[in-house]
Amino acid sequence: MPIHSDKNIVANIIKNQMKKILSLKHLLLVAILIGISISCIAQKKSNEYSKTIIEQGEMLGQYLVKKDYHSFCKYTYPKIIELMQGKENMIAKIKNELDKTQSEGTELISVKIGEPSKIITIGNEMQCTVPQTIEMKTPNGRIKMGSTLIAISNDKGKNWYFVDTTGKDIKALKKILPNLSGDLKIPKMTNPEFIEE
Repeated sequence: MPIHSDKNIVANIIKNQMKKILSLKHLLLVAILIGISISCIAQKKSNEYSKTIIEQGEMLGQYLVKKDYHSFCKYTYPKIIELMQGKENMIAKIKNELDKTQSEGTELISVKIGEPSKIITIGNEMQCTVPQTIEMKTPNGRIKMGSTLIAISNDKGKNWYFVDTTGKDIKALKKILPNLSGDLKIPKMTNPEFIEE
């Protein structure tokens, strides 16, 4: 076989190998770009949900401070209202408790919502935890308390309902609300902080 024919064969093999390498590099680059795009979209979505969760959580807190209990119930997870034997019973119990604390010289003055945790999808619900800081005024100063809410959406993140964990862990909460994800992390309640005035 002529030498130049061997050279052509070798050249074709190298050419084909280079095509494969370039093709693999191209696919890898495309995969990286797709991965980056998906990550950016997920981050954007997460940020969008966070904004909505914080806004609606703040509304929940404002309604409680203003004692607008009917509006407060709009952001309360329906199952909680059901467990409280209906909206009117729930309102009566909340009002009674807040009136009692106020008669003792303690008044709720603010509720602030922190950054939500990672969203978990379970069934048709999106769930996450949200830190909240409650501030109360007393005759001698202010009390700040940190606790955790669970935020739940069943319309793909447009509207959120809230559940106050009131110091309970996820196992205890699942006995009441079995639809909650076991992966939700609820930090232990911190000790109240007293600010003397």
